[in-house]
Amino acid sequence: AAKDSRNTCCHLQVLGLGTDTRDTVPSVLLFFDNERYLFNVGEGFQRFCIEHKIKPAKINGMFLTRTTTEAAGGLPGVLLTLADKVGSPLTGFGNSLSLYGPRGTHDFANCLRTYVNVKDINLVVTETSSGESQSGGSLLRRRTLLKNSVVEISSILLDGDQPTEDCTRSEKRMRVASGGNSHGNGSIASPSPCGLQVACYLIELLPIPGKFLPQKAAKLGVKSGPAFGMLCRGETVVAANGNEVKPEDVMEPETPGPIAVIVDCPSLAYLREITESTGLVEYAAKEKGDLVVMHLSPPDVLATEEYGRFLSSWPERADHIVVNGSQSHCQAIFASSRKLQKEMHAYFPEYFPAHKCNPPDDQQANELSNRIAGTIQGLNMLKYHLRPRSKHGVDESDVAASTTGKADEDGVGSSEKKPIDASKVHQQISLTRKKLEEHGEQNPSCLSAADALEVTFLGTGAAIPSKYRNLSAIYCHVFDKGGFLLDSGEGVCGQLMRRYGRTKFREILMGLKLVWISHIHADHHSGLPSLLRMRHQYMPHDPLVVVGPRPLRRILHMYSRVESMPMHFIDCSETTIGDDGNGNSHLPSRLASVLSQLGIKAFESVEVIHSCLHSYGVVLESTVGWKLSYSGDTRPCAAFVRRACNSTVFIHEATFEEDLIDEAMAKKHSTTTEAIRSGKEANAYRTILTHFSQRYPKMPVVDESFADSTCVAFDLLTFNLTNLQHLPAIVPAAEMLLSEEKPEEEEE
Repeated sequence: AAKDSRNTCCHLQVLGLGTDTRDTVPSVLLFFDNERYLFNVGEGFQRFCIEHKIKPAKINGMFLTRTTTEAAGGLPGVLLTLADKVGSPLTGFGNSLSLYGPRGTHDFANCLRTYVNVKDINLVVTETSSGESQSGGSLLRRRTLLKNSVVEISSILLDGDQPTEDCTRSEKRMRVASGGNSHGNGSIASPSPCGLQVACYLIELLPIPGKFLPQKAAKLGVKSGPAFGMLCRGETVVAANGNEVKPEDVMEPETPGPIAVIVDCPSLAYLREITESTGLVEYAAKEKGDLVVMHLSPPDVLATEEYGRFLSSWPERADHIVVNGSQSHCQAIFASSRKLQKEMHAYFPEYFPAHKCNPPDDQQANELSNRIAGTIQGLNMLKYHLRPRSKHGVDESDVAASTTGKADEDGVGSSEKKPIDASKVHQQISLTRKKLEEHGEQNPSCLSAADALEVTFLGTGAAIPSKYRNLSAIYCHVFDKGGFLLDSGEGVCGQLMRRYGRTKFREILMGLKLVWISHIHADHHSGLPSLLRMRHQYMPHDPLVVVGPRPLRRILHMYSRVESMPMHFIDCSETTIGDDGNGNSHLPSRLASVLSQLGIKAFESVEVIHSCLHSYGVVLESTVGWKLSYSGDTRPCAAFVRRACNSTVFIHEATFEEDLIDEAMAKKHSTTTEAIRSGKEANAYRTILTHFSQRYPKMPVVDESFADSTCVAFDLLTFNLTNLQHLPAIVPAAEMLLSEEKPEEEEE
């Protein structure tokens, strides 16, 4: 057993992931000197760890409040990171990782096993069940999940309005509706209408034994030596005079351990249950230790009169930390990316729109402020010390200035590098634009159509995210016709909200007609389940068309057992054509109908050369004249170049610089030089490079191979056909702006 002395310090820390965009449930870290426990691991958590220097490998156990992508969407990225690092003496990763959660946790974990190799991690999944324990005359409905020498963690399950037996029956109906079939094409049914089970968590630090009083022990006839040690360990001894001496006879009174409660109420139905039938508040009132309650509930629930009464029902000694408070939407959770976006916006406003804030509406904001008056604002990285007693309470030392937006006043790395002469940057932009205009190339006629196509890069990194680059995703907006998505890496919904704002985000999802996935590697599709879930909320009777590699259907089928994400799946292999193919006549009728709505007259998936089977690129051609090609992940591929001939926009992966050609060949990726050459061979009007290794956190290596028609993609770079001509002007100016920065190792 571990010694208590090794865990003398303990605090809770708010990890405000999702508080700026409301697309995930925030996380809380329970920190001991040598143990870490994480509550919720929402989408984008891997990137959050890199931004805030948190080591996932140090985490001993994870606890989910919900078995949905809102609370667990970041789990695939974390497990992939751990799988890569397991066995390394530098990580400190143990032999197993424990995952706890309410009903559905096993199903969620099984979703991950279909595309994440977790054998080396030894993921141990515990799906909690209801339980009851008697304490101090109060019946507390809980189940103890973990108990060691320093802490006991219990779950309190909430079913909302849905009885468990109804859930079991509806799960069976869902399996029948989906045909129990995970192969082939067609619709994947929405899961059952079963109510979501939610877990709240009770964290109790064990009491600290009182000080041993040796003089008192001696008076009772206990001789110094082993007997003293036995009394300190809580054992009863027999004194020299034959009398029994108990530890409490010779010890000062123990100090009660502090209590922390993690509360997540997705709706008022769960709130009523936690107040009326769990016994949690009554239990906390009877205990004597310090008490803190972490509220992860969404703003629309926090703002209600019922929640206000719930807050006031707790004992007066309780501190309340509200994470989704009235100001949380202003937090820059990914401050590095936001700073970069701000600086690029200053020089290229037409290509880098300002970050959108996502505040609640005025009425909700006012109600929220009133309800949570007197509580602690759970800002990102806020700590609450539980031990030692001398440090007990709130600690804002890690709450960065960027949390409240103040850091945006500074430029990228302004304190770390020499000031940049803005006039020289603007001069470089002007020179490059003039050179492009004098180049003598013939511009495609479609460039004059302002409402034909707008492309936004939502993620431009490879394999894992970085501070500046999210995982692969490209949103193509066709204005009043809707839009389509090419790849859907983790964090895609949050990126859409940062680009368009919450109101426009809803319009984007409602207008989204098609998602195309290039291959089965997680960095290209791990954001798809949450996107499908959120779109289903807005469009419950219009399943989204998903075109992807064959193994993806099984993954989505597994996810559909956990939450509602109906879709119509089409295998990429059904969208390939021969060299003599033409138009959309060969395509499944559902896809052909969607393409017609988008004004796309030709659509083709092209098999490419990558390290996994079923890897594709895609070529789309519009009725208004533009042609867009996207390579996915690939080595230079003659078949793709041939089909992409004369593309208006040619997007190609460029994972490595030319000096790393051997690594590119081994991993079946392309270098920047190879990608540019492919664009030239395709006679593309503009070649845009993306999917950069984290060796290049801001800017890839630019060499002599870069042509006047080549551009580098950045996260949230947006261009319209009307400004496509000058897009390459970004490259030389960005080189001046973005000094070389080495990728940072995760620290703690």
